[in-house]
Amino acid sequence: MAMKSIYLKTEASFKTHMVIFWANLARLNNLLIILNVTLFFLTGLVAQGYTYTFISIGCFGVVAILMIIPVPFVNRLWFYLLNLTIELIGIYFLVASVIYWVRTGAPVGV
Repeated sequence: MAMKSIYLKTEASFKTHMVIFWANLARLNNLLIILNVTLFFLTGLVAQGYTYTFISIGCFGVVAILMIIPVPFVNRLWFYLLNLTIELIGIYFLVASVIYWVRTGAPVGV
């Protein structure tokens, strides 16, 4: 019973500040897409076999699409947490790509 009470309070707080949460997620998503494209696509590192970048930019793309589609449950906490989870998965693959890039010492051919 206590968990349901906590979830209801959290959802009520989310509905109050929903615009701020979605705006911040949108800004973070845009910055990560630009970072991903700049680091790996413009430098030509994707051609060397970096597949995690495709997964991360795919996750960021899914979040971007889910944010602009007007769905009736956009004001629900579970939908925001789903988008946030997909965003965090994309961040994980982006960081894994950067770590792989640094460890292998891949040259940047611009």
